[in-house]
Amino acid sequence: MNRNGFTVIELMIVLSVLAIISATALPSFRSLLIEIEVDGQINKLVSTLQLARSEAVKHNQVVTICKSLDGQNCGGNWSDGWLMFVDNNADGHKNTAEIALTSAQLIDGYTLSWSAFGSNNYIRFRQNGLTSSHNGSFILCPVNLDSRFARAVIISKTSRVRTSKDSDQDGVEENASGDPLSC
Repeated sequence: MNRNGFTVIELMIVLSVLAIISATALPSFRSLLIEIEVDGQINKLVSTLQLARSEAVKHNQVVTICKSLDGQNCGGNWSDGWLMFVDNNADGHKNTAEIALTSAQLIDGYTLSWSAFGSNNYIRFRQNGLTSSHNGSFILCPVNLDSRFARAVIISKTSRVRTSKDSDQDGVEENASGDPLSC
């Protein structure tokens, strides 16, 4: 009588090969997932900045983005989230009469910082689409604080928004000055 099937040795060999393949592929897959998550967070911020500039021009009003703990008022840290609103008196703080346009939050554990000429608490777009001398950079770091996944959003004096690049191909993106980002 013929019996078709696997022997215990054949089964152990197949399981060993699968374990080796999984062990080599898993770190690459994890890095890919972190990259996708970081890119999503950066895209959320870039979209808000571009929308703020567009709204300022479209409605001929000052639009401000400030750090916001609750998505309703300015305050807290950039890592908590941000709030975009029509800033009627151009003071960088949302008053009760001012209209909130949108707000967003980062994934828990991410850190975001804003370093700029002028205030580090907000960025303001004037009616002509330019910032109020708020050129600077946002730096985003993922939960694991691995600098290989850090990203920057760089805003020029003319309100051009761009993201950081790895110009020297060392695996870490650079800021506007060409220095590697660090978390």
